[in-house]
Amino acid sequence: MNKGFQWLICLTLLLVLGLNGCSSDGTSHSAKISQLSTMPEANYELLFIGNSHSSANGLPNLVSTLIAAAEPEKSANTVLAPGYRFLDERVNDGVTLETLNARNWTHVFLQAQKYSTSGRYFYSTSAAQNWIKQIKKLGGTPIMFPEWPRYQNKTEGQRIYELHLQIANNEAACVAPVGPVWDEFQLRHPDIKLHAADGNHSNLNGALLTAYVFFQIVTSKPANVLGYLPQIDVTEDIQQKLKTVALDFHNIHLPCP
Repeated sequence: MNKGFQWLICLTLLLVLGLNGCSSDGTSHSAKISQLSTMPEANYELLFIGNSHSSANGLPNLVSTLIAAAEPEKSANTVLAPGYRFLDERVNDGVTLETLNARNWTHVFLQAQKYSTSGRYFYSTSAAQNWIKQIKKLGGTPIMFPEWPRYQNKTEGQRIYELHLQIANNEAACVAPVGPVWDEFQLRHPDIKLHAADGNHSNLNGALLTAYVFFQIVTSKPANVLGYLPQIDVTEDIQQKLKTVALDFHNIHLPCP
């Protein structure tokens, strides 16, 4: 049976029976979760819970690449939780909690808190706070992942960041200063694009900038310990500029309580 037909069968079962869903190779999410227990344990166990912003341009893999370059004697596993959903939609989805309990995650990134694009409406943050509580109960470090602003939006990044600071004020967690870092980088280097063509997701530059922010939080090392990494398809000059802004804002916005 070819993979395309396997995927069609899984999609049909998902729609008709309300199953947890299938991966692109036809494997059920439940089977994928059970496979997590067979992975060798690493020094850094990183779980990303969110939507397509968490996976664009292989963001989790970029973080593990940076860790490997800075700490070659250590290992890192990076896993993306099944599905692309908002945090409140994951409360009863049947797979996110299973994934969270499947391994001893050292750090868990929480992205996809609902927010008002106009800033005029409020969405509950109780689901995000509950996820933070569960992560801490399991011994992991919760890291809030506020999304970067949309292209040429000069107020959204700070607003989303402040929303996540409010969440962390109610339930203590690290808050990655992604929005302010992106805003500052665009201010200093307006000729270097961080967004994909849709103006919403990141291009590789933007994903790498975000990865530098996460690297600093996870390892407690400054981004400038990293040299030029030719395996990442970003020029040496741009890598240096990205690292500089990420480091400056890490020193200003201490992300963890």
